[in-house]
Amino acid sequence: MSEEVDALLLLNPKNIYYLTGFCSHSWDIPSAVIFTGENDVTLTVSRIELDKAAESSWINDVRCYYPFPLKIDDKNEKVDSIIDSIGAIIDEKGLSEKVIGIELSQLPVFTFESLKKKLPKVGFKDVSKNIWEMRMYKDITEIENVQKAIEIAEKGLRTAIEIISPGTTEIQVAVEVESALRRAGSQRASSESVVVSGAKSAYPYATAGNKKIEENELVLINVSASYNEYCANVTRTIFTGSPHKKHKEIFEAVKQALNNALQYAKPDVPLGQLDAVARRAIKEKGYEPFFIHPLGHGIGLEQREPPIVSLNNTEKIKEGLILNLEPAIYIPEFGGVRIEETILITEEGNQVLNKLPVETM
Repeated sequence: MSEEVDALLLLNPKNIYYLTGFCSHSWDIPSAVIFTGENDVTLTVSRIELDKAAESSWINDVRCYYPFPLKIDDKNEKVDSIIDSIGAIIDEKGLSEKVIGIELSQLPVFTFESLKKKLPKVGFKDVSKNIWEMRMYKDITEIENVQKAIEIAEKGLRTAIEIISPGTTEIQVAVEVESALRRAGSQRASSESVVVSGAKSAYPYATAGNKKIEENELVLINVSASYNEYCANVTRTIFTGSPHKKHKEIFEAVKQALNNALQYAKPDVPLGQLDAVARRAIKEKGYEPFFIHPLGHGIGLEQREPPIVSLNNTEKIKEGLILNLEPAIYIPEFGGVRIEETILITEEGNQVLNKLPVETM
């Protein structure tokens, strides 16, 4: 714990899981963990999740609060909130006039204002950056979890590639993809499966609809999966029929952008330069205006994590990062191509964690 704070209070479910082993998927019935030292840790959860928390976490001091009444006739039944529970623990530990670290960048404004009202003499210090710096660099278990999630996601993507044909709707393909993900062991999707065709593939965040996939058009497929709470996100672009010259040119430009990045990604290279070398391949083909987002981002417990691989990021790449690289070209009313690969930064360079070939045209 930083010497600048007397305790650490975390409410983000992903941060709680990272540090305690207890995973909740709910913001509306929140949990919190309070660290005052290596051997002084308290986890407080709603009564709904008490048994799960006690079983899954390494923490011995697990408490609960009652956000809803449970007894029909007991007018004296105690109903409290996460803020009440945190306040009681802070008072009990003698921290009501101390400095407490919180993840301010990930905390809802209402929650923060409620904490300040409940604990008016506490000094709150933002430790979001410190938490992210821990989470950015993956250990061997985390790497294995991401690798397994990628393996599952690629099974879903292979399913899509096998069944896509003219006349099939985007929704029909997406349903089969999500079924394949579950059968392969995905706990949940970190985002919905994206299957978009034709001009719709030019929208980076389009969703599968009832549109029928036609002959001779682009189909962009983005598949997400999770394993032990760690995420994977894989994108491929295929073509039904025979690609036109422009389709091939766009695909080759995106593929070259990815290859440039893979050759350049290694420790001590600024993240902005990684984006630049990839973007240069697209610029050389005249498509730079159509690459409208950063090259990539970190991935782990969340689908998008720091660091962001963007032109203005001067941070340097370090060993242990897992990065998603997703060069793309989106041309309105024509279509889009995106390829997304996941890499682990190693001591000497990088290791691609994907097995599914990039070449799908």
